Amino acid sequence: MQQSGLLSNLCDWAPQNLGMTFITTFYNANLHPLCKFPGPVAACRSETWLYQMTKSDFQEENFEKLHEKYNTQALRIGPNELHISDVNLYKVIYGQSSPFPKYAPFYEGFNTPHTVFAECDPLLHKQRRRMLNPLFSRVGLFKMEPVIQQKIKILVEKIRLLAGNGPVNVYDAFRLMTTEVILQLAFGRAGGLIEEDQNGFRSWFLEGFDAASKSIPDLQYQPWLRKLINIIPQTLVYKLSPEIGNLLDITKFAEDSVRHWQKSESRPDHPVVFEALETVDDAEKVTEGMDILIAGADTTASTLTTGLIHILTDSEIERRLLEEVDLLPTDENGQLSLQALEKSEYLVGHPMGYCAPKTIEVLTRFAQNATVKEALRVGMAVPGRLPRVVPDSLTEPFIVDGKVVPPGTTVSISTYTMHTNTSIWGPDARNFRPDRWIGPQSKGLEQYFCTFSKGARMCIGQNLAPAEIIIALAYLLRNFKMSLRSKSDIGAKNDRFTLQYEAPGLQVTFKPRY
Repeated sequence: MQQSGLLSNLCDWAPQNLGMTFITTFYNANLHPLCKFPGPVAACRSETWLYQMTKSDFQEENFEKLHEKYNTQALRIGPNELHISDVNLYKVIYGQSSPFPKYAPFYEGFNTPHTVFAECDPLLHKQRRRMLNPLFSRVGLFKMEPVIQQKIKILVEKIRLLAGNGPVNVYDAFRLMTTEVILQLAFGRAGGLIEEDQNGFRSWFLEGFDAASKSIPDLQYQPWLRKLINIIPQTLVYKLSPEIGNLLDITKFAEDSVRHWQKSESRPDHPVVFEALETVDDAEKVTEGMDILIAGADTTASTLTTGLIHILTDSEIERRLLEEVDLLPTDENGQLSLQALEKSEYLVGHPMGYCAPKTIEVLTRFAQNATVKEALRVGMAVPGRLPRVVPDSLTEPFIVDGKVVPPGTTVSISTYTMHTNTSIWGPDARNFRPDRWIGPQSKGLEQYFCTFSKGARMCIGQNLAPAEIIIALAYLLRNFKMSLRSKSDIGAKNDRFTLQYEAPGLQVTFKPRY
């Protein structure tokens, strides 16, 4: 009788569920308020199309083609979502004064609740941001400079050891270097990652990062997976996916770092996230540290990789940079105090080959250097969507292509859209041309430069990332003659929320200059 009743209930449920699915699909395709906006039919019916698109190699290129196909600046990419290409609306959506609120389901997919990146409540975000801002301020950057210098010096020495063995995958090398910097900032501990692989730059940390990035679409569009991850025994996770197991090990590293921090009587001279979050519980300390680690390491590394690719494939850019670097003065030890560094207008070097930025003050100005600025523009570490929701409190309707976008609609304008627009950057918008940042005309471009987003939700690492990039480039240019053998040395670019280079990464041949 019980089996018969269960079967009867299933038989009743199945047609009801199918019927509801049919009604929802029909409504989305024919009656939904966004029906007036063009887009693929499959995208209008359900989120399955967008889910599959998010898992593709580079979704923004596909969206760009669809904008052209449908001749629209408001492309319907989901039942209730529009992808917008009108660059003049960026400041409306992401502006400082009254930005559109974040679309919660998208950010919940990162499984880092209440972090400065994922928090959707404006007041809670403001509170957390206020705690962390001092760490990422200019003053905080001054204190982080020795850490950056140290990690890059370790990187240079490792490359020296490997230089005679053939090309080096500098993409992975950069990832380990930036990870080490963030580990010190987030957890107050070094990981020894650069030294881990004697023959290259592989690390279990990178395998964990890769697993995390590949899982993001699944966690965003399959909420049940997030619940499952939180309840499934970790021993089973290690058996099912060693890569995800590496991510769990990174989390354990973070948890152990909290305990180590609490037991330690000494404190480092540089900022540490745990110190800023003394009033929050340990679980939130771990989550915030993990969020900063995953967001801050790969983004800077991919931008460094993009910049170096363009430097090494354009002899004129390389020549001009080398001329500048070779004129940098040196001191006896290659190290200067921050106070001494602030008195210089240049970058310093070492007669044995070490080259370090002479001051963070100069560094920040040098980070606006045309080549670095262009690397940040073309590299666009987060090329894709950062969805927001049209609020119902607008004093004027939100209009795209002459059509009112209803409140409650999910909308976004990507960095890719902003940074490839020919009406802003000219017909060579996709080219790496540092000279576009030289001269008075460059000031007008700043409002369209969105690598770190804009407004109150602007990336908290906007000072740290350029510092790492310029110091690393200065070290490498000072120390090595670098070259690429062919285009096959450059891996394909993929959008895994952050820009990533697939195997073989970036294979660079190094010849020490000193």
